[in-house]
Amino acid sequence: MRVTTGMIFDSGVFSMQKQSARLLDTQLQVATGRQLLRPSDDPVASARALEVSQSKGVNALYAANQGYANDALKLVDSKLDAANGIVTYVRTRAVESGNGAYSSSEQAAIGADIKEQFSALLGIANSQDSTGDFVFGGYRSNAQPFTGGLAGGVSYQGDQGARTLQISASRNLPITSSGDEIFNTIRATSGSAFALGGAGNTGSALVTGTSLSSYNGHSYEVSVGAGPSYQVVDATAGSPVSVTPSVSASGEVSLAFDGVTLNLSGAPAAGNTYSVSTVASTFDVLGNFVTALNSGNSAATRFGGLQAIAGMDAVQESVSRVRSGVGSRMVEVETQQNINGDLDLQYTQTLSRLEGSDEASFAESISNLAQQKTYLEAAQQSFMKVSNLSLFNYL
Repeated sequence: MRVTTGMIFDSGVFSMQKQSARLLDTQLQVATGRQLLRPSDDPVASARALEVSQSKGVNALYAANQGYANDALKLVDSKLDAANGIVTYVRTRAVESGNGAYSSSEQAAIGADIKEQFSALLGIANSQDSTGDFVFGGYRSNAQPFTGGLAGGVSYQGDQGARTLQISASRNLPITSSGDEIFNTIRATSGSAFALGGAGNTGSALVTGTSLSSYNGHSYEVSVGAGPSYQVVDATAGSPVSVTPSVSASGEVSLAFDGVTLNLSGAPAAGNTYSVSTVASTFDVLGNFVTALNSGNSAATRFGGLQAIAGMDAVQESVSRVRSGVGSRMVEVETQQNINGDLDLQYTQTLSRLEGSDEASFAESISNLAQQKTYLEAAQQSFMKVSNLSLFNYL
């Protein structure tokens, strides 16, 4: 076979290009720390590495949500702790108001204090997080949940929902609580009820006591007409009930209906309303207590204090129940964070094995780099030797 000078040069160039390409690949492997540079290097490992990378990315999103959830739950817990402190203080003042030796001015001073605590508790109920969302508004996080004030009463504008964050593939964790559950639906103890005057009442008649001889646990709404006259509606059944009013020698009005007797002291005005129910709003209870303290009516003040004590006990129970759930969810988040940390480590190790980026693979790449550099130099030296072979050297 005839070997031409062109064939010699072509063969030498091809050999050097081949060794250079291999050296370049190895240099990339060393630079990137991976042996798997392109899918064609190992199609099966590349496909598996893609799947693991996607799982690792999703796991990172869950980890971020876990951090957000933990922050949100800590905020809820701190707000509930502050609310519990206010409620405890109000209860202490309610007990103090029962001191029969206190004058009207001293009771009014307690009323001024309770008014400030009312505003403080309302502020907590309308708390916002760092993004401006209302914590206790349910799903309606962009609207103030509790509106109104002491004079006209407070109404709840949120809903009963609880916002959630997905912290794992199978768990959507509630990170907020409905303010309606905490502040707006406190429950009286078994066999008792809250008897409250309407926040917008203009008359001087205040509730001074109740008698629940055969109370069925329903909610009743009492409205005052001209005369005065009284109408009672069973709000639970949605039907009116008969009422028997009576006036004592001291002018106290007693309204008897469905096994309930409601005592009023003072002059009621047409349009005034009263309620008897096992469920009440924290703010209604506090509002009635402030009104009683400022009225100078000792009987109303005493009864208002008893209602406030019962109400604050109910709020504390509600807050404690919600805080217990928050604490449990915080433990769940911590557990899930530990699980996610382990998963992330497993994904990293799997990717390292599939892509050849572990220590053993890196050491192998370094060894191959030195070897292929030697091969390239040998190819270059061989080409130089062969290219210098010529008959003219022997003439």
